[in-house]
Amino acid sequence: MDKTIFLDGAIGSELILKGENLPPHIWSADINLTNPNLLLNIHREYIQAGSDYITTNTFRSTPRAYKKTGLSGFESKRMAKESMEAAVCLAKEAAGETTRVLGSIAPLEDCYCPELFPGVLAARREFDVIAGWFENLDIDGYILETMNSITETEICLDSIEVSSRPIWVSFNLLDSCRIQSGEKLVDAISMAKNYNIDCILLNCNSLERTRGALEIISKRCSKWGIYPNLGIGDPSPDGVITEYSPDQEFISLCKAAVDLGASVIGGCCGTSPRHIKLIVEKLNI
Repeated sequence: MDKTIFLDGAIGSELILKGENLPPHIWSADINLTNPNLLLNIHREYIQAGSDYITTNTFRSTPRAYKKTGLSGFESKRMAKESMEAAVCLAKEAAGETTRVLGSIAPLEDCYCPELFPGVLAARREFDVIAGWFENLDIDGYILETMNSITETEICLDSIEVSSRPIWVSFNLLDSCRIQSGEKLVDAISMAKNYNIDCILLNCNSLERTRGALEIISKRCSKWGIYPNLGIGDPSPDGVITEYSPDQEFISLCKAAVDLGASVIGGCCGTSPRHIKLIVEKLNI
């Protein structure tokens, strides 16, 4: 079996633990411009822990998110672009020559609320802008994270499929058989296979929900992976976690995924460099 690829862990919940107050709407994207050294250090900690890939802190570096802070259309677009450029620059500085950087793209609205999807025309226009910015930046690939509906995922893929860079797609689950929209996970996977996708993943799902979906994804994907949420119960939109799953349960889930053929393992909200170090030590033997 090929060596397991290790992703990094959370950025948002790490910032919260380090004392940052993440503002509404733009959330962790604010740190790209207000405290870049803290973000740079977090990236470096994940790389030191054993991450082969790190993700850019661009989850909310979008004109839509910045406009909600009260900025004009022009200013929100300018600030979002500056935030994205800063995030990519910091990730690449931390990565150096050995670690790869994935450009993170998320649903345009709250990841856990697919009903807020802004519609096909708006989504196509906005993803085209985001994809255009990324194409001019030095990333090693794309990762579509916490995708919550088939339609929005397809639109985003349409915007970036002209890229020659690898594309990873990760889904967020309503339960172990369905993504957040209520659509079947098997249908989401089938849709993704219509594109030139390098890896299909599940992220920001509880350990229990992720474990229940392992059989579905392992039987349908040649290259796949997981990076679960450590919070117990449904994830919080603000990233605050009050009750954590035990380390041993996280390690056990990651091992079960690797035993079923997972190529990529990492962590989402609630995980830290310590958790990545744990799974690197336990799985890379």
